[in-house]
Amino acid sequence: MMFPQFRHSLGLFATQFQLRKSPDQVVSFTSAVSSSKMVLVILPFNTLEAQPTNTVIEFLNSRFRGENITVVSSSHSVEVIRALPRSQFIRIVPDDIGSFFLPRKECLSRVRARPCDLAIDLNLDFLLPSGYICRASGARVRVGFSRESAELFYNFLVRPEPTLARKLIYDRLANCLEKF
Repeated sequence: MMFPQFRHSLGLFATQFQLRKSPDQVVSFTSAVSSSKMVLVILPFNTLEAQPTNTVIEFLNSRFRGENITVVSSSHSVEVIRALPRSQFIRIVPDDIGSFFLPRKECLSRVRARPCDLAIDLNLDFLLPSGYICRASGARVRVGFSRESAELFYNFLVRPEPTLARKLIYDRLANCLEKF
């Protein structure tokens, strides 16, 4: 079995190779969020609690109709299901992720079945599967947190203040998205 860090590097290299011929288009962010109709939100994969993301979920609930929100999650969060009862949920299980930390075709086809204009990855740490799902979603605007290799997956980067608590980082993200 290969070391996880080496497999991650191979997955990142494969992603760069796959995406080399599909550069991002220039996007005006002036009304990028407000003009979006369908949204994909990727909940944090490494946590069972949804508490820190409540502000972002409330923002999405106020801005988009429930049936226009698709939630990608690695676990069932009762709080999020209650907050977004009409949304579609796509659960990612370990078998959906390949040996190089890339989502399998079946997983990607479930995500692509729901077209979106806006994709938001709420993972604070860089996770190759969530970044790849965000990029593969085909969203015109892809929001993520600034970290190493993030520019490959997202075209709207938010720099989190490392000294802030998770909840405050998500509060700032929601405030930032409200401006667009």
